[in-house]
Amino acid sequence: MKNFLAFLTVGLALLTACQPDPVLSLSKTDLEFDDQGGSQTIMVTANNEWHVLVDDSGDFYSVSPMDGAGDGMITVTLKPNETSSTRSARVAVVCTSHDRSMTQTFSLRQTCPVGHVHIESLEYNPPRENKVFDAEGGLIIIEFTANAAWTLTCNQSDVTLDQTSGSKGTFIATAIVPACPDFEGRTIKFTLTCLTSAGGVSEDFGTAQAGGLVTYGGEIYHAVKMDDGKWWMTENLRYVPAGMTPSSDKNAVTNGFWYPLVIDELTADKATVKFSTAAEDILANGYLYSTEVALGVKPGDITVENAASFEGVQGICPEGWHIPTKADIIALVGKTADKNDTNPNAPYFDVELNGGNGSAALLNAAGFNAGAWGAVSVSNAAATTGTTMGAIKAYQGGMNTGYLAGSTVHQVTTNDDGSLKNVQFVALMPNMNTGTYNGAWNNYRNGVSVRCVKNN
Repeated sequence: MKNFLAFLTVGLALLTACQPDPVLSLSKTDLEFDDQGGSQTIMVTANNEWHVLVDDSGDFYSVSPMDGAGDGMITVTLKPNETSSTRSARVAVVCTSHDRSMTQTFSLRQTCPVGHVHIESLEYNPPRENKVFDAEGGLIIIEFTANAAWTLTCNQSDVTLDQTSGSKGTFIATAIVPACPDFEGRTIKFTLTCLTSAGGVSEDFGTAQAGGLVTYGGEIYHAVKMDDGKWWMTENLRYVPAGMTPSSDKNAVTNGFWYPLVIDELTADKATVKFSTAAEDILANGYLYSTEVALGVKPGDITVENAASFEGVQGICPEGWHIPTKADIIALVGKTADKNDTNPNAPYFDVELNGGNGSAALLNAAGFNAGAWGAVSVSNAAATTGTTMGAIKAYQGGMNTGYLAGSTVHQVTTNDDGSLKNVQFVALMPNMNTGTYNGAWNNYRNGVSVRCVKNN
């Protein structure tokens, strides 16, 4: 028995000594893939069993088979690369023979796509045909596609985005645009970036946002820069002067402050107006003011001596604004009731309109919101009653006339004793039945609409 065991031990030792060292080689050691991925094969030469060891980055690739014996082939498959970075890995193949092993490695490298984006659509809410966004703000809905990771930014810090980054795909991002903080308006620019390690793009797009918002007395007013180079309010004042209460009595001639007028009845046989205390009418039409109140003084404070001293004053306008002057009116519409005031070069003067007139149509095309809002007519300082005006049977389109208060004196008249009888100021006067908008003479006690002009 001892001899047999000794012989077996020697035999096993000789068998082990005869096993060859492991042999292992790979036909490829560097595999390059584009961003679309795909498969490549590697031929394995081996003299014994072998197996594949993958590293921690193996989630984007697979190797099959993972084990083999002798010569064979492995297939390496990569998924498409939708990231913004090049991907790489190193894979080991180990061949083992008895207590010895041999390792060969191969590397994987996959490029990423070059970043690309495409703006599918821009939707403005409220909609704007000319893509100039409302001064009040709103929403911009941006639909786009990207082929890799992307970022979206805006140059205006007060514009908020519900999405600022993402990966490959089609996206809809909503930008919330607040009221324009810049009176002159601003440019809102978005930058959509899709940049990878292989390159990419940054695409700028955006919109202009209109300015011209004036916050005053708890109200927000719109203004527009006209072609005369000046900013004009496009809404009538709704300002309540301190200590004053609007009246619905046309005979409250020394109150100097009335509710707006609206159409009462307008037919081919009858045209009347009435006062309205409704909030929507105040918002649409504004209040009516005597020129005294508009100029910032109390009824009775205008005298023969100081009547001409109010030209261009702020009055009840916001700071930095003023009650229009005769020069403002002529520069805008090119005409007053005095033929000597005609300026055919004014931007809203139409030489073909009734022989040459300021044009309501041209003003409206520029955003002036030209219309008529009626007036309380008070003949002079001695008058104790007033009448309402604004509608005529010949014009069935709504209110026909009225005034926008002015600050330049046209004429001062006196009584026999030298006391003030009346002051007429140059005001803007619409006649909607003829489509004209010109300077006219407005009695200072009349209740009229007020708009303001920004100081240069």
